[in-house]
Amino acid sequence: MSTQQPRSSLFTKKREGALQWPAPHLSRRGLVLSGATALTASAAGCSWFSTEPEGRGGGGGDKGREAPMLAERVEAGELPPVEERLPKEPVVIKVAEDMGVYGGEWNTAITGASDGPWLFRTINYEPLLKKNRDFTEIELNLASAFEPNEDASEFTITLREGLKWSDGEPLTTADVEFAFHDVNLDPDLTAAVPTELTGPDGAPAELEIVDDRTFIVRFSGPKPLFEDNMASGVSGQRFTWYPRHYLEQFHLTYNPNAEQEAIDAGFDGWITRFTNLGNLWNFQWENPDLPTLMAWTCKQPVSSEDYALFERNPYYYKVDEEGSQLPYIDSVRYNIIADVETMFAHALNGEYHFHSRHFNDNAHRADAVDNEESGNYTVLDLTSTYSTDMNIAFNLNHTDVGLRKIFQDKQFRIAMSHAVNRRELIDVLWNRVGEPSQAAPRPESKFYDEAFATQYLEFDAALANQTLDQAGYTAGSDGVRTAADGTKLEFTVAIADDALLGTTWIDAMDMIKDMWADVGVTLHINAQPREVWQAAVDEGDFDCTVWTGDGGAIDETVSVYWYMAAGPGGGAFFARQWSAHYTLGGVQDAEMVEPPPPPITEQHDLYDQFMLEPDEAARDEIFKQILAIAKEQFYAIGTVRGQGSWAVVSNTLHNVGGEMPENPSYGTPSPARPEQWFIQE
Repeated sequence: MSTQQPRSSLFTKKREGALQWPAPHLSRRGLVLSGATALTASAAGCSWFSTEPEGRGGGGGDKGREAPMLAERVEAGELPPVEERLPKEPVVIKVAEDMGVYGGEWNTAITGASDGPWLFRTINYEPLLKKNRDFTEIELNLASAFEPNEDASEFTITLREGLKWSDGEPLTTADVEFAFHDVNLDPDLTAAVPTELTGPDGAPAELEIVDDRTFIVRFSGPKPLFEDNMASGVSGQRFTWYPRHYLEQFHLTYNPNAEQEAIDAGFDGWITRFTNLGNLWNFQWENPDLPTLMAWTCKQPVSSEDYALFERNPYYYKVDEEGSQLPYIDSVRYNIIADVETMFAHALNGEYHFHSRHFNDNAHRADAVDNEESGNYTVLDLTSTYSTDMNIAFNLNHTDVGLRKIFQDKQFRIAMSHAVNRRELIDVLWNRVGEPSQAAPRPESKFYDEAFATQYLEFDAALANQTLDQAGYTAGSDGVRTAADGTKLEFTVAIADDALLGTTWIDAMDMIKDMWADVGVTLHINAQPREVWQAAVDEGDFDCTVWTGDGGAIDETVSVYWYMAAGPGGGAFFARQWSAHYTLGGVQDAEMVEPPPPPITEQHDLYDQFMLEPDEAARDEIFKQILAIAKEQFYAIGTVRGQGSWAVVSNTLHNVGGEMPENPSYGTPSPARPEQWFIQE
């Protein structure tokens, strides 16, 4: 087994969700304030800490400098005054429409404790840097300064002065040091060093603490996309996710009794206890005692039976342009509803203020639109960023030699594409709205290549049969084709059967099953519980599978797993082993059925160059070379580029700001700044 360090890729197999943002390269002179954070106290033309109300909310009432619920706590002596809770220079948020009013509860829903993505998207986006609403610029957030050196191998970062955790304790570089050394680099707590913290050679970065607010991150070589990393919802919080003053008590390095105390508390050891009480995936919604930097903090955890509740953070560090502390909304309530149809019925009744998950597909759109008036809500279209709503991937790393040879045959994949009647899929399952497309960047993308997106789309059973004949797949007496080595063209598609995903993929593959049967290919359908499906895909134990076409726009250079053997969540569905070879630096090569072919390794080399290139235009050209190889190799089959999803927005919710992208990298709706949303009849 290889012992070399992991490659300088964006992701490792175990870093699912560690997304990085495709953004223009920032000036080497450092990041400057822009967009929502461009205002300073003096520029806003008002005193942050005046006790006299200046602004008027959308309802015309004086809102004051803080929420009434917090003012009452100040009056009771439970909280210090607002001027002592805010940092010296708060982040100023420009409201989307009107100055808001305080109060109200944002109602939404989750299916249960496993529904983490919706929690992340709504209340958990407070990294060092932050994307603007249009996803085109990076702004300062927790950081007040971010200075790369000349070759982007070293970054000097300064925390905003006066930041506080939700319990009032200051955020300092002591927290940064704890997060870096005692969590991210601790093999007991983090299986592999996050790739955003490794240099070009895979070695961990070095951390230097300059003072209470300033720290330096040094890499072994240029890391030009580190700025982009630090604007990500996960990567950008690596340094500021772990409150040292609270978590030290559970860490064996700082508490020699941590192991026994964990066992006494019912855990199997200190690692499990630390992970359960402070893990980055569930800290915000499972442990009400854990201090955070979010706009709303956990009051009732997600593991509750009926609902989870999050209440405003009295030390939140953002204000509107009149100096009033955000958020406007008092609390966020997540009703726990396992059944999606039941959840949708509540939506039709107008019970949700904003919701864009679970039921927001084509099948439910018409009913949602019909009930807008009675439900007192608006259906807000979300811009799709997917290449298609369902891509098909054959397992090019299959353990069965016969099937692997078939799946690796480009002519076989071309024939299977021509055998799909996408127009019929659109008419039957996509409500007659959609366009046929391959797994390629969308027309809105700067990487759009019409020839790539439209190749092999024509439905032509005769052409498919001819292509299979010429490739040597002969039909037997039963009508099923056989390869030259005797392997039958008979295989199974594994589909994640999940209430969150709906039945469209299952229904679509059931239709494709009949289409492929007409050209001598037998398809079986295996709809599995999502966790079973995920395990099978990660282990390479499948013939073919389907998933959304991530990387169509916005995140093309990040969600690359339809274009090459790499990417988040284990990499390409069509080549899990070749993805691991790249992202893990060969440490799992002993498990590979065969080494990656030249086109795959060429893409890997190009992606290494992409990661090290500081100039955006030059990076784009490198990525176009990666896409050109993907186009030529035709790794996966696309189906239908649909209309896009949608959100239910209550007519009482304001400052949402209109249409926005639907994209996991975007984190819909986080960049729309929910902290400045407000509720008013």
